[in-house]
Amino acid sequence: MKRTIGLLAIIYGIGLSGYFGWWALKDNAALEDAVRANAPQAELRHRINVTAEGIWFLLSNIVILQGVGLALPDKRT
Repeated sequence: MKRTIGLLAIIYGIGLSGYFGWWALKDNAALEDAVRANAPQAELRHRINVTAEGIWFLLSNIVILQGVGLALPDKRT
């Protein structure tokens, strides 16, 4: 059961990581456009979005690592 939950956490974390990573890249491109256009309000909005999505991306990777910890067999004797 522990291994099944670990595998589900890995799959869930990979899905979330891909989702937030895609949005972070998309907002980063919009941020670069806003900086080139010298639009301070749009720049601030995209900076906040890239930061938040980067944090969620890292948290998703923590979910993956926790899933790996659950899915691997216990080697304690």
